[in-house]
Amino acid sequence: MKSLSLFISVVALIVSGYFFVVDFRISFEANYLIYMGMLLTLIFICILGILLSSPLVNRSKKRARTLIYNSYMRERTRNKSFDSQLGML
Repeated sequence: MKSLSLFISVVALIVSGYFFVVDFRISFEANYLIYMGMLLTLIFICILGILLSSPLVNRSKKRARTLIYNSYMRERTRNKSFDSQLGML
């Protein structure tokens, strides 16, 4: 699924970049400014999609542990490093 997302983001970036370059002119018309603003927004969304689904980012990401702690629980699993940070030992 991530490879499909990466492929779609790259294709959308190329297409929107093409239309941005082809339609670029110096103008201050409201419709033109809105159109170019929307194209720039689409380009930034595509870049963000590429960064989020690229394999280099996913390989370096460390898996985070989820710790659920409730101080009212009597029979909880002890975690010495967590308890020592809170001064509970």
